[in-house]
Amino acid sequence: MDVIDSLGKVWTVLTKFHTHEVIGNYVSIDWPQFSNEKGLKPNDEITLIARRLQEGGNGRPQHEFKVLIKRKIRLFGQDIWGEVMV
Repeated sequence: MDVIDSLGKVWTVLTKFHTHEVIGNYVSIDWPQFSNEKGLKPNDEITLIARRLQEGGNGRPQHEFKVLIKRKIRLFGQDIWGEVMV
């Protein structure tokens, strides 16, 4: 899957789609190069935003995925989430 970061750079990441009887449908992502270059840390919140594009040549819809990364910081004794500009 290709994802676009906040700077407009396209990254190709390996993804697997799973179905679990308790959890439901979910995606697992393997992106060590992306996480290393972006300095991702445990507990960062990562959101993939899908935007449907026009249908491709095979008649199936195409999607563009953007990635949004947020990190919790402590400010004046309060936890707040801030977007990581990558």
